[in-house]
Amino acid sequence: MLFNIKRHESRKFNYIPRYYDKKAEQLKREKIIKGEDSNSDFSERLHMKIRENRKLQRKSNIRILVWIALLALLLYFMLS
Repeated sequence: MLFNIKRHESRKFNYIPRYYDKKAEQLKREKIIKGEDSNSDFSERLHMKIRENRKLQRKSNIRILVWIALLALLLYFMLS
């Protein structure tokens, strides 16, 4: 060979596409909540419980705001 040129192989990445199954995740969460899955660790259950409590708190706050808006409208129409 006249020139000692190495041919580089194309770069390879260890990328493995991941598949997200929403139904399977929900089933897993429900089992953990019910206590059927003994393999789940404490921190995962704790995070799920915190998320659930936040969602309930958010719904409660929205409900309170709707009641306040309705009462304000009722008061407005009564005074006009």
